[in-house]
Amino acid sequence: MFISTGEGSKSKASRGQLALLVSAVALNAAGAMIVEIVAGRVLAPYFGMSLYTWTTVIGVVLAGLALGHWLGGVLADKWAARSPLMIGMAFWAGAVTTLLILPIISAVAGALSTHTAPVAVSIVVAGSAAFLLPSLTAGLVQPLATTFALHLKGHTSGRLIGKMFAAGAVGSILGTFLAGFVLISYLGSAGTIWLVVGLNALLGALFIPRIAALIFGATSACLAAAIAFAQMSIPGFRTPCHQETQYYCIQIDAADHLSGRPATLMALDHLVHSVNDKDDPEYLFSPYLQLVDEFARRKFRSEPISAFFIGGGGYTLPRAWATRNPDNRLTVAEVDPTVTELARARMGFEPGPNIHIKARDARLALAQEHPDTQFDVIFGDAFHDIAIPAHLVSDEFNGLVRSRLSSNGFYVLNVVDDPRQPRLLASIVRTLQRRFEATEVWVSPRDILGASRATFIVYASARATGSGDTIHASYGPPRLWQRVSVPSLGIEGLGIILTDDFAPVDRLLATLWLHGE
Repeated sequence: MFISTGEGSKSKASRGQLALLVSAVALNAAGAMIVEIVAGRVLAPYFGMSLYTWTTVIGVVLAGLALGHWLGGVLADKWAARSPLMIGMAFWAGAVTTLLILPIISAVAGALSTHTAPVAVSIVVAGSAAFLLPSLTAGLVQPLATTFALHLKGHTSGRLIGKMFAAGAVGSILGTFLAGFVLISYLGSAGTIWLVVGLNALLGALFIPRIAALIFGATSACLAAAIAFAQMSIPGFRTPCHQETQYYCIQIDAADHLSGRPATLMALDHLVHSVNDKDDPEYLFSPYLQLVDEFARRKFRSEPISAFFIGGGGYTLPRAWATRNPDNRLTVAEVDPTVTELARARMGFEPGPNIHIKARDARLALAQEHPDTQFDVIFGDAFHDIAIPAHLVSDEFNGLVRSRLSSNGFYVLNVVDDPRQPRLLASIVRTLQRRFEATEVWVSPRDILGASRATFIVYASARATGSGDTIHASYGPPRLWQRVSVPSLGIEGLGIILTDDFAPVDRLLATLWLHGE
């Protein structure tokens, strides 16, 4: 807490005050970056993770900091005599605006969900509403603290200004790594936000020269820390996540209302990834999984197969194939170990000796397979709606896939796109055609007629499916899929070759991000 000192102790008091100012700038910057990292996780359950999400987060936070720096400079000039009080009030304003992040996100995202606003626009609106003010208040601190530090020194000091900028940079680095590697994983997004609230409340009290302010700040900080570490669930101040990891906001819920049977669903971020039937592991509720199953049934009949799954989620298809034939050899690359744990605990997945799980990125896992290892099926199921991992659709990755397929094997992946102008689908097909002799596109007719978005299944192999133009489900829900000729999609000229260097998947899906529902 800043205390006025006599002239004789001015030098000693100034050194202590300068140390506190430098520390405050560093901690303020750390809190700002923690909030920025949390912003992506908080938006994910509503809008997914994409280039648009992170562009919004970074842009809004930088805009807030810029406005805060400018306003902080204005206030520093106008209220130079009361700089400590202004710094304290800035921290407390930061605590309040940070506290309101979750209620604002919930309210704004809920309001936007009732309208057919474009996803990209919704992300910008929600991100701005929730994160502009916390960033602005964080931006106030550095110019206020620097101006007061210069006042204490009694003269302009380039070294002091450099020290303040360095403190802000070091704090930003610390906050970034703490949020990404520690806080979100152990406290979750809501708990991390509460921790920043408590930090701001305590720092604010240190700059307001009243015992009551210090007591209030310390009490608020302790309460916020208790809520954060106890992971208390307070209505209005929580996320939709049941569990958070470095990768996903995970939700597990009953799905009886969706399937009409006893079932459980797993949602990763904002997308229902898996629906597992509780009684029949071979019952496939998702149409695209059922079609992949039909491909395997028709090509390999009852023979044991080897398969590599890019993404596990609820392990729906590995669960079905392991049940059907215990001799099947199944490898699943699921980057998030918590997803696997929840699939076992809540989704009815019981990995046996024929299932090998790799907790790493699918591309790395596939590349690390022994050069002689061949798979009959490679299934790309790591896409989350219109959030596409670009490194899993490139020509280089397709070459890796081709090298790992058996002579009669096939590669299949699901692609969400606008059927009226399927630029991403066209690009994926065109890129696959460089590596595979046979490339087919399948879709459920009722999903594509009059729709603004549809889920396509892309099949690639050295040999065609040989299934004609239609496939009827041979097991499970009665369904029909139709093979769509590439010319009939009108995608000639739409697609580009996707490479590790250039795979603009978000731009190719712009009609869905900017105009789709």
